Amino acid sequence: MKVILIGYRATGKSTVGTLLSAKLKIPFVDTDTLVEENMEMPIKEIVALHGWDFFRNKEKEAVLTLTQEGACVIATGGGVVLNKKNVDLLKQAGVIIWLNAPLHDIISRLNNNTPGASVRPQFTDWDIVQETIYLMKQRFPLYENAANHTVETANKSPLQVAEEIYQYLVESGNLIKIIKNKK
Repeated sequence: MKVILIGYRATGKSTVGTLLSAKLKIPFVDTDTLVEENMEMPIKEIVALHGWDFFRNKEKEAVLTLTQEGACVIATGGGVVLNKKNVDLLKQAGVIIWLNAPLHDIISRLNNNTPGASVRPQFTDWDIVQETIYLMKQRFPLYENAANHTVETANKSPLQVAEEIYQYLVESGNLIKIIKNKK
């Protein structure tokens, strides 16, 4: 069984996923990193050379590969929910947790000049605020429909978010399934 983290870009999926995988003692995998490793280039270059549709196909391949692995925590790209087949595969593979961050937190992180922020190509030539508002309106119902559980990340540290997910896994009975799947 897998714990799959979904949500818009810059909501903390990779950071929280790393912490959660350490707590659960299972591997952590990031679909974006898997695509980058397979293509031997950053997403920004993949998109610049081949376009978003090409990237989404590579993302779909990564999801398919990961659903066939053992117990792990998976951080998905923010657009993974755009493909219904991805969502169906992920639902069959494990429990889907939506990290729902406030708009101002996402924009602040996207505007930050940290290495993680710089590799995120924009989807449009719009201002980052306009783009984020537009895309979040589109994706909100997709995240909501895909998720088994939602964690509101406002005013919480990544460690607090990981702990909240862990508690949900305990209370929902999913932790037992993860432990059994590790063996």
